[in-house]
Amino acid sequence: MTTPLRVLLIEDNLDDVVLVRQTLRDAAPADFEIESTTRLEDGLKLLREQHFDIALLDLTLPDSYGIETFDRLHSQSDVPVVVLSGNTNDEVALEALEHGAQDYLVKGTVSGDLLVRMLRYSITRHRLMSELQESEQRFRVLSEQLPALLWTTDRELQFTSSRGRGLPSQQLAPDQIVGQTVAEFFNARGPTSPPIALHEGALNGESQSARFDSEGHWYHAHVEPLKNAVGEIIGTIGVAVDVTGEYKLQRDVEAAHRIQQHLLPSAEPRIRGFEIGGACHPAERCSGDFFDYIPLSRGRLAVVLADVSGHGFGPAILAATIRSYLRTAAVLGNQVHEMLALGNRLLVNDGDANPFASAFTVSLDSKSRSIQFSSAGHPAHLIRRDGSVEKLETPCVPIGVRDDEVFPLSRPIALDRGDILIIASDGVFETRRADKEFFGLDRTVAIVNKYRNHPPSDIVDRVHRAACDFAGTKHLNDDLTVVVIKAVTRRRQPIGNLELAGDETAGDTVNWD
Repeated sequence: MTTPLRVLLIEDNLDDVVLVRQTLRDAAPADFEIESTTRLEDGLKLLREQHFDIALLDLTLPDSYGIETFDRLHSQSDVPVVVLSGNTNDEVALEALEHGAQDYLVKGTVSGDLLVRMLRYSITRHRLMSELQESEQRFRVLSEQLPALLWTTDRELQFTSSRGRGLPSQQLAPDQIVGQTVAEFFNARGPTSPPIALHEGALNGESQSARFDSEGHWYHAHVEPLKNAVGEIIGTIGVAVDVTGEYKLQRDVEAAHRIQQHLLPSAEPRIRGFEIGGACHPAERCSGDFFDYIPLSRGRLAVVLADVSGHGFGPAILAATIRSYLRTAAVLGNQVHEMLALGNRLLVNDGDANPFASAFTVSLDSKSRSIQFSSAGHPAHLIRRDGSVEKLETPCVPIGVRDDEVFPLSRPIALDRGDILIIASDGVFETRRADKEFFGLDRTVAIVNKYRNHPPSDIVDRVHRAACDFAGTKHLNDDLTVVVIKAVTRRRQPIGNLELAGDETAGDTVNWD
């Protein structure tokens, strides 16, 4: 049975109160639950104490009059408001709508069916607008954290919007970029210069990627056609990452190592219900592996581990590029499989080098204490508290192989206290000793089970040490990256849009059940 929509009617004319009640009862007998009050202050008090889906408001009340009545209600509550007034003045109606009213209805002119439709439509529109504003706010916050510039242009290649932290060579805020042309911003000369050529190609309907230098800085840019609702190209949409540091990695090993260490998480995230530890041990000074933690909406956290074939300069540069692509994609996608799909498309269209990498992504839900994953040619293993092992993977090729690859999202998987998810690069299982025997999954699981009561960071360190001891060396021949996620019980401590974990008092226990 559908729950009735709750309507707050603020009306001092008792005859009108009876009329509204009867009108809604006749038109939709079980769809609405009405509560009424004759004064604005009483209505505001009810809104603070109870949940209502919508308010019907008369502008003339004993304690308030005119548009000020609406403004007071609208400023103190986010409930959608429909004005129900005896005033037929069009200017008053227009003013109410401009101030944020969902609709303006004149008493005595509204049928029951029309009133029902207006209420339902107003509630739906208000919900959609709230969701849109939340999405825009999330996009703004995330985009400001990106070490990249995202933009759109019109067909004249004039910037119409920009997001992100900008580029080091251009000390401009995003709103200062709007109005400039691509040629002016990148100091590009002639139609064959890379920035101009990228955008011209996108205007012709082709996705474009290129690396170019401008005023002493190197950029990696990707530009796509921007289309309207009917498929017409109305401009371009692009993203540029300053890759000057990564470009210099080819000549400077130490610079490469410092930059890659900077790209890895500097601290373990703290999210209610989980403990997380991760580490990357490169075979050389640079690694083709990386892991990352990316905040998502609704109290969730994405954990990513990617493994580029090989190790050294080339894979390290590619790993840094993929990380940037996935972080950029996380702004536009709300789930980890969307992040993989968007990052994959950027990578596939990244020139003719055909780079690819296996990747595993998982989202942690702090509210339901569950996980959902999507993988691209890379598995993970869930070790339950009873020691049983579940392999988590989806039958997909690595990212960078096909631009139309679909990366399924798993069903939510509930975790019990003590369950451990281990995500590891091939360097863990394929570590070999002198007789060519592999370290393998069984030994890895045994290490996790032996130290499962230890913090995840310690478990990660134990796996690395065990692999090195097995191979008889302190320096493995392949990159080794491990992330361990343990389901735990933590006290709720909301911070921002994530419900993070606070420390438990020693000896305290909290049962999830």
